[in-house]
Amino acid sequence: MVKYIASFFILVVLAGAGKVARGQRDVTFIIAADLHFDFLPETDQYYHVVAMNRVPGQFVMPDGEVISRVNGVVIAGDIFDRSRPEIIDLYRQRYERGEGERRIHFPVYPGLGNHDLDVARDGAPNNEEHLQLIKNYLDSLLVVRLRNGEILNWHPSSRSYSWNAGDVHFVHAQRYAGDTSYCESNLEWLKADLQTYASNGEPVVYIQHYGTDSWAIEWWPREAREELFDVLDKYNVAAFFAGHTHTAMMPEYRGYPIYEVNNAWKDEDGNGSFAVLRIKDDRVTVTSCRWKNGEGELETVEPVLNRTLPAKAREKIHYNAFSHNDYWRRCPLEDALSYRFNCVEADLWLIDGDVYVGHSKPFFRRAARTFENMYLKPLVARIEANGGKVYPGSDRPFFLMVEFKSDAEELYRVLKEKMEPYRKYFCSLDEGEYREGAVLLFISGKRPTRVLSREQSRFMFLDGMIRDLGVGKPTTLIPVVSDHYSRYFTWRGRGKMPEEEYRKMKEILDKAHGENKLFRWWGEPERKAVKKLFLEIGVDLVGTDDLKMLRKLLE
Repeated sequence: MVKYIASFFILVVLAGAGKVARGQRDVTFIIAADLHFDFLPETDQYYHVVAMNRVPGQFVMPDGEVISRVNGVVIAGDIFDRSRPEIIDLYRQRYERGEGERRIHFPVYPGLGNHDLDVARDGAPNNEEHLQLIKNYLDSLLVVRLRNGEILNWHPSSRSYSWNAGDVHFVHAQRYAGDTSYCESNLEWLKADLQTYASNGEPVVYIQHYGTDSWAIEWWPREAREELFDVLDKYNVAAFFAGHTHTAMMPEYRGYPIYEVNNAWKDEDGNGSFAVLRIKDDRVTVTSCRWKNGEGELETVEPVLNRTLPAKAREKIHYNAFSHNDYWRRCPLEDALSYRFNCVEADLWLIDGDVYVGHSKPFFRRAARTFENMYLKPLVARIEANGGKVYPGSDRPFFLMVEFKSDAEELYRVLKEKMEPYRKYFCSLDEGEYREGAVLLFISGKRPTRVLSREQSRFMFLDGMIRDLGVGKPTTLIPVVSDHYSRYFTWRGRGKMPEEEYRKMKEILDKAHGENKLFRWWGEPERKAVKKLFLEIGVDLVGTDDLKMLRKLLE
């Protein structure tokens, strides 16, 4: 990858170009996807172009402001259904900038999808000759644009490329970051690109074909997926766009709203639509625009993203933030890591000799839901990449609490076997001596207390209860004490906590801290006032299902 970076960062001087004051930022792009040019006539694609050309002066954003200017059009893959010469020519007649209603009026930034790249599909081959046609077309386009300064950087193998609009940095990663089906992976190129052009907090707009909905995510390997988001976590990502699903939607992944763009033709969802992105000052707004009829009349459709421009990735680690929503979030660990929480929970079941994750007993035995695949492997990958820590620069272990749902001793025995290859990454007790590692794992729920109490060498610990205080149980057995909030308190977060209850909580915390143990409540009301009081009074691990809410309180 280095050779590509050295060869094609020839316009590095442009990295500092286009910087603007935040109060003067005003960038608008159209994001389209899944054109699927195939056979004549191409009526729908024609209406699509008409509608795009009419956005300036006609399309009204959710805030009531009419769009006055469009900087460009991005296509998030599947330009062609089958890339034949006559179809490429037809695409060029529509999407290479020109005059008249049949031709796009703005610069176009095309990208490849699975239909553009798959060599064979459904018994109808998109043969190598036709595959090469689209590669050659895109290569010729990007070489000229790089020469003319219209793009900043590109990765010739994958055809990924980047450009700036003002101080907003755009990256088109083609089908997906890390794709190796037709090229070398672009992940190292992406890291270098963002470091060069977005390391000072510039807003980043990222585009690829595959999104994170249930239909698309199976096409995008987990390892490449997580590596991408690990990279994006370091930057000021204003928006993430994808296509592929032929439906306008906005799922969330690791704290990122993924705006998935609709296809270009009329189907059961209605007429085709495209997204309109506007970044003005410190506001990011995205909505979808649909053509109503053959006259090109426009209407606004959901989903709508409307938020303040995210700040540059924060380096602060939230050591007292505890994520306990593994049972309903698709990517519980990754979401917690993206918010830089230092403690997560996983509910464990022993089923058919393996350890599975789930709040309720998993009905389906999927490898993706094992504890090893959901937690151990991703954490180890981060530790190895970050110099021996889950978070670079962290001064303490990452906390992983596992709640045993099955028979305690048998689950403990199997879990030890599963974790043995990873034990060097975990805090441990070696012949009675504590050794710090990157992760401290402690067991809650059905605790194998008797077994762990006897072991002088182990790499797991126990989550205690208030009754475990004052009876001589060491921190090398119980480093954390947790208990049920409602057993001790009636306050639900409205008004001020009664003074008597406040004193009781302070006494419990003082007792735990006097034994050098951390403290956590569970089962408390999921209200801001309760979390705020926990932070003020000194609760060490503050749990939540609402990651955004807690991070806001912490920051």
